[in-house]
Parts: sequence; C-alpha cells; structure tokens
Amino acid sequence: MCGVLIPCRNTAWPLLSRFGDEWLRFDGIKLGVDGGYEGGWLREPYLEPIGRGGTYYGVNTVESDLYYDMVKLMNDLDLRPSTHVVGDRALDMVLDAIEKVDNEKSIEGKRWSLEHVFLSDPEQIARIKELDLIISAQSHLYLAGSSLITLWGKERAEAVAPVASWLAAGIPVASGTDNKLPYVPEAPLMTFYHWVTRDTQSAGVLGPDEKISRKDALAIATKGGAYLTFEEGIKGTLEPGKLADMVVLSQDIMTVPDDQLPDTQVLATMVGGKFVYSTPESGAGNCSQ
Repeated sequence: MCGVLIPCRNTAWPLLSRFGDEWLRFDGIKLGVDGGYEGGWLREPYLEPIGRGGTYYGVNTVESDLYYDMVKLMNDLDLRPSTHVVGDRALDMVLDAIEKVDNEKSIEGKRWSLEHVFLSDPEQIARIKELDLIISAQSHLYLAGSSLITLWGKERAEAVAPVASWLAAGIPVASGTDNKLPYVPEAPLMTFYHWVTRDTQSAGVLGPDEKISRKDALAIATKGGAYLTFEEGIKGTLEPGKLADMVVLSQDIMTVPDDQLPDTQVLATMVGGKFVYSTPESGAGNCSQ
C-alpha cells in the first residue's frame, strides 16, 4: 500500500485536511469496514432465512490489522479518516484500532468522524466520547425501517442511529442525507422530520426514546455540519461576520405540527448573501442582495 495508494510516511504529502476554501475543501479520506444495512457486520447473526443457519453476520470489508495501518498512517500524515461503520461488531473493530492509534499519538481535537453508526451500545458510546470522535448521521431508517426489521429484527431496528443517546453523552453529531436515492431521502427537511418523530416510511415509529427536540435537530443539521469540517467560524449559524447561507421555508418548522413537517418547501436559497434560487412565492425577487 505504501507508495502506491498513499505516500510512505517519510514522503512529504502536500494535501492536508482543511485544504481549500468555503466552496470546495479536502477534509479527509473516507474508509469503510463493513456493508450497508444488508451487510453491516453484527455481533449477532441476521434473522433467518437471511442468517443462513446462524452463520451470516454481515460482511467485514477491511480486516482489523489493515484498518489500523491505514488510520495510523493517516494520523502520521495529519489526515482525517471518516470511517463508514454500520454494525456493532464493525464498530468494536474501529474503536479498538482508533484507541490504539490514539495511545500512540493523540487524536484529540482532530475531529475524526464515524459515518452512519447504525448500532452503538452504551459502552461503545462512552468509548466514542472518550476518543473525541464525531458522528456523521443520516436518516437511513426512514426508508429502510421495514427491511431492517426483516434482516435484524425489530429490537435492533429500533436501536438504529440513537441520536438522543449520542447527544446526551456529549458526542458532537452532524446530520446529513447520504443523498443516495432511493436509499435515503434527498431533502434535509425529511431528515429533520425523522429525527424529531422517528417515523419511517412503512414501519411506523421506531425507537421513540431516541426522538430529539426540533432545536437539536436544527442544530445538528447546521452547527453540527460546520463543526465537522472545522468551519464553525464562518458557517452553521446566522451571525455578523459569517457567510449568509440560508433558506426561506414555506412554514415554520419549529412550530408546525409534526405531521405537517414533510409538507415544508424551500422557497428560496441564499449563498454568501445572494439569492441563487427563488420561487415567486418567496418574494426573494423584491429583496436586496
């Protein structure tokens, strides 16, 4: 691997995390250790008949030694790994490797992130907090609820993406969509709806104890994303001196009834203080830029 995919440790690597500007940035490298919900690497086998007689636990795409070598090298090169991890067994492996790397050279304050994290128990959550990691979460459960019940059982499906537990533990969370239609709703407002209701497209409400407030759902979608990429000084909140990136919505998502949230439309979008999209209903054409 050294010198082919990634330069050797004694070779200068000119492209570091946070290279670029507010439009386009290089901010790390995505790694992956297991599959999606149909292949997430689990501690306990999948349900039958998918479980193949109790022998199918999902897929492990990168073995532990290789994963450790990669994150160690990235730490040496001041690069940030963002690791795709779905199953709880995969999360065990990832946390073991990152803990080993952290003991050798601290990653505190480097904002390494974990992508997806479908399953995480209280012990794993405590380890994530201790390692100063960020979770980049998406509302896969909204569309995949029924499939996850079939593959993993309702108990594990209910436990997917426990955002309330992460926030209660003090773990920074960034909310995103993953934008992989038809797997995840493209609109961030549907992700907002899922976090505050835990409603799904075809399986009803799953994991109601993991609902979060609208204030928290808005924060992880705005401030959370900015913090993930070290841009909280210019993005994430509307304050003097920050970039004026905002949207005009058709209704107040902080007050309308839950069942009306999916009806919310984006009427206008402002980037850097200039409207780049607007509808006649927005009135944006009458606003100064």
